[in-house]
Amino acid sequence: MDKEKILEKSREENKQQDEMEQTIRIQGESFSLFFTLMAGVLLYSYNRLHDLPSDTIFIMFWTSCVSSRLYRLTKRKDTSDLITMMISLVILVFYVVKYFSQG
Repeated sequence: MDKEKILEKSREENKQQDEMEQTIRIQGESFSLFFTLMAGVLLYSYNRLHDLPSDTIFIMFWTSCVSSRLYRLTKRKDTSDLITMMISLVILVFYVVKYFSQG
């Protein structure tokens, strides 16, 4: 077999492996975020039932949203990411200010 053909075949196999690893990483992050969201819902429900504040849960959730959109914005430079990041940032600032103003 020609050296170039062997190298090309190796590159193609590695490309498929890299794509598989990337897909697994993305699916793993999505799986993790889903369980984080479920934990947040449970904690929020518990806090509401016991008249406890839930601002810290919202701060964590909206921080995750802002950081996700910021990362996507730096990679894709899509207007929708900018808009959703700005909306998430406004909500995050609201909860941070509310949290710190409670004294």
